[in-house]
Amino acid sequence: MSLIDLPPPEWVELLRAEKAKGKSITQIASEIGMPRPSVSMLINGTYPAKSLDLVTRKHGAAVMRLYRDQMMCPHLRRGIPAEDCRRFAAAPMSTSNPEKLRHWGACRACPINPLKGGDDV
Repeated sequence: MSLIDLPPPEWVELLRAEKAKGKSITQIASEIGMPRPSVSMLINGTYPAKSLDLVTRKHGAAVMRLYRDQMMCPHLRRGIPAEDCRRFAAAPMSTSNPEKLRHWGACRACPINPLKGGDDV
């Protein structure tokens, strides 16, 4: 058991919700393009924590897009509507608000930034 019990990422909860709706793990895995054993471990809470960040970067965005029609914002670490993603990406640099400045910088480095021609947003 870990010293800190963190809640699962939002996208993992979406996988669990799809399973609760009656979808098979095989069907969910096929829909998101992820190996079935990985989906099973995520849903059952047995996925190795040390590699959860990697799988989040690789598959979290696809799950959010498919099941919630949202983008997985790496900076906010949650799903946001695609329009909000575009708005954040197009926002001017803030010099008066440190959090907005951090978000602006994160958008510039983000692989799904719509201004950079990343994933469809």
